[in-house]
Amino acid sequence: MKYTTVLLDADMTLWDFNASERCALRDVTGSLGLELTPDMEAYYHQVNAGYWRRFDLKEVTREELTVGRFADYIAYLGVNADPAEVNHRYEQALGNYSIMLPGALELVQALAARYPLYIVTNGLHTAQTGRFEKSPIKPYISGLFISQDMDCQKPEREFFEKVFAAIGLSDRREVVMVGDSLTSDIRGGINAGIDTVWYNPGHLPRDPDCLPTVEAHTMEEIAEYLLQ
Repeated sequence: MKYTTVLLDADMTLWDFNASERCALRDVTGSLGLELTPDMEAYYHQVNAGYWRRFDLKEVTREELTVGRFADYIAYLGVNADPAEVNHRYEQALGNYSIMLPGALELVQALAARYPLYIVTNGLHTAQTGRFEKSPIKPYISGLFISQDMDCQKPEREFFEKVFAAIGLSDRREVVMVGDSLTSDIRGGINAGIDTVWYNPGHLPRDPDCLPTVEAHTMEEIAEYLLQ
């Protein structure tokens, strides 16, 4: 195999972010004196997804995202609270839950026997470092790169250039990006001039303007490609 280095996305590639998010949102809503209901959860997801889309398009800053989503959520709940403080509680709570996707640990263990592995994520520092420290994959990961710490994010070329410089990579033909997001992971890999593996368990339609090197629907297919 031509690769010497593997970059791995975190959320919904390795970690079950949806499950972790539900636990954290339950904790935060409880801290406001309420019990999380399906309607509350659905509203938060709608608002949060909208802010992240706008963040990816650079229409809002990270602070506007993190505070704005909870300002909207608090208004919906009808409670009196500081959205910045609620967001802080949420990030702390999210860092307590390191729930892996099925097969992710086994994939990381198998890949680590051949490659140095690096996590590259657009997640938030507090949440991602907290989850990483508690995760069973930690011993197999050579480095963790978080966009909040780097003043840039996937899919920007600058993000990947900073990663390459940090790990001492000189030949980008030797590195591959594995992730579930076309807009950040695959587009980012394309922008950086590296091969990509799109983890697409939901069989989402391809984007002809953002084609991965390889499409995989299971963890086993990722391993099969990278360990052949």
